[in-house]
Amino acid sequence: MLEELLSNIFVSQWAVFGIVTLLLLALAEAGCRFGLVYRRHNPEAAAGHSGSVQGAVLGLLGLLLGFSFAMAVGRYDLRRSLVVDEANAIGTTWLRADFLPVPHQQEVKELLKRYTRIKLDDDKAVTTLEATTRSRGEIARIQNALWSHAEAAALEKPSPVTVSFITTLNETIDLDATRKAALRNHVPGAVWLLLLVVSGCGAWASGYGSGTGGLRSAFNQWVFPLLIGVVITLIADVDRPHQGLIGVSQQPMLDLLESMQP
Repeated sequence: MLEELLSNIFVSQWAVFGIVTLLLLALAEAGCRFGLVYRRHNPEAAAGHSGSVQGAVLGLLGLLLGFSFAMAVGRYDLRRSLVVDEANAIGTTWLRADFLPVPHQQEVKELLKRYTRIKLDDDKAVTTLEATTRSRGEIARIQNALWSHAEAAALEKPSPVTVSFITTLNETIDLDATRKAALRNHVPGAVWLLLLVVSGCGAWASGYGSGTGGLRSAFNQWVFPLLIGVVITLIADVDRPHQGLIGVSQQPMLDLLESMQP
């Protein structure tokens, strides 16, 4: 339930920025007004109380932001390294296809070329669920066709070279599943919820400190919530590279496809 709700919010980085920033600005304004009221009733106690609360909340917020950013960057680095690994595996399979019996060589190479092109098209753009399902089905059909060729080649010409081709083909298929799992691996919804709650408390405490001080601060009321909104948006962007401004480079796959051209 929580993951579905967050996936609807994080459908676009601009939606994340707009929703989170507006929420934080509203909480900062509410905290400021509450602080002004509290100051009027007890001016001496307000100043000391606001400073201690604000320091504790902002310290916790900084810790959570750093923790969440590290989680998102770790997943981003894994996705980027898997692109290189998959390109290397497909390239090795392509080269070892030359050692297969002649009837299989050209067909296997054409299948690998189409496989690489579909993977690129699938990764370069945000696609609909229908298009993603269609491309996944096409990839599965190509994998089955490649495995059928490997089985036939092993029966026709059993040799260590054929075994090496089967090994790299198996690695290619495994890496496809690994990349799909990595794309679905996001920062847990509970972490996002905790981050949003603590960010809201931080914005409220910032506005409250401004109110207990007796004047409105542009930094506490506007700049601070905006900065937190930008940081959370950046974390969400890194965590979901298919849907934002920061994407995983597909250059290794592009280089591979270019090397496959005659």
